[in-house]
Amino acid sequence: MLLIIAVASAVALAGGITTFAIGIPSSPCAGVAGTTRNFTIIADINGYNESSAHYSSWLQNGTAWPVMNVARCDQVIIKIINNDTQSHGFAVDTYATRGTEIIGGQQSTVEFLATTSGHFRVYCIVYCTVHRFMQYGLLNVS
Repeated sequence: MLLIIAVASAVALAGGITTFAIGIPSSPCAGVAGTTRNFTIIADINGYNESSAHYSSWLQNGTAWPVMNVARCDQVIIKIINNDTQSHGFAVDTYATRGTEIIGGQQSTVEFLATTSGHFRVYCIVYCTVHRFMQYGLLNVS
């Protein structure tokens, strides 16, 4: 037991010394002044922002809906309003992977700093009657 305590203490001390020597890594957006980007997603019997009307476009040519465009280091605020009676979910790859469930008639907000450039899927995490129409949203971070 004493040996385990000694090894754990040595590892912790080495980690502390290393952190002190090389420093804590800075944020990928340190020194970059991003903009706050606000979006509203309406979830209802027609999907996200009428995504059911865009479903055939996704099937035919992969066109995503809804699409949100931001720049790297922007603060992203997405307000999700559930105008339906059933629950809907909301998640964003890389940024809000755990997602959130919004009960019918309620709303929620997801906030994050867009630190990584790329294309990230926006999708529902709660199975509902229009679930298939809510799987193909897109967040573009340039």
